[in-house]
Amino acid sequence: MSLRIAPVVLEGRTVRLEPLCAEHAQGLYNHGRAQADWAYMPRGCFIDLADTRHWIEEALTTPGQLPFAIVDRARDKVAGSTRYLTIRPEHRSLEIGWTWLGQEWQRTGINTEAKLLLLKHAFEQLGCVRVEFKTDARNERSQAALLRIGATREGVMRNHMIVQNNYRRDSVYFSIIDSEWPKVKKRLEALTASAGKRTR
Repeated sequence: MSLRIAPVVLEGRTVRLEPLCAEHAQGLYNHGRAQADWAYMPRGCFIDLADTRHWIEEALTTPGQLPFAIVDRARDKVAGSTRYLTIRPEHRSLEIGWTWLGQEWQRTGINTEAKLLLLKHAFEQLGCVRVEFKTDARNERSQAALLRIGATREGVMRNHMIVQNNYRRDSVYFSIIDSEWPKVKKRLEALTASAGKRTR
């Protein structure tokens, strides 16, 4: 069996992941202009609305990707974006990445619940046997967050990408496989519930 990826809306208690489209441009631009939030991304922050629209178009037309807008349900506001990428149907494998949030949603439960929704869909609806993540070796915060949700650190790919300012980035790879998913799911559900209690 190979997985079949199609646009889908994933809805949780606090967050809704909806297929990225041109209508999200203004909301993404409003919250995607802080360079510090993009320091470890392949490219820098949005410089204007046209740049944001170009980024959306690029995300939608790149093969092997399915991008989402992250929407704060309580405020019905676009909080950021994430996507499935490196989709390999023949191996029932994909990556979750290109995730960023506007500053007012950082260190809240939004990202944790988004990961829960994406992983649940990948393992339980798409039939994935592996979901992977990669992060800049300099990004210790991202690595700690992946370990916190129960992902396994696999290793480092040296000089893996040339990113902003012609920097040769080392990428740290993490993964979750299907046999680990039940335990990871319980952990994510507990973390999401805990974040919900803190925000009441």
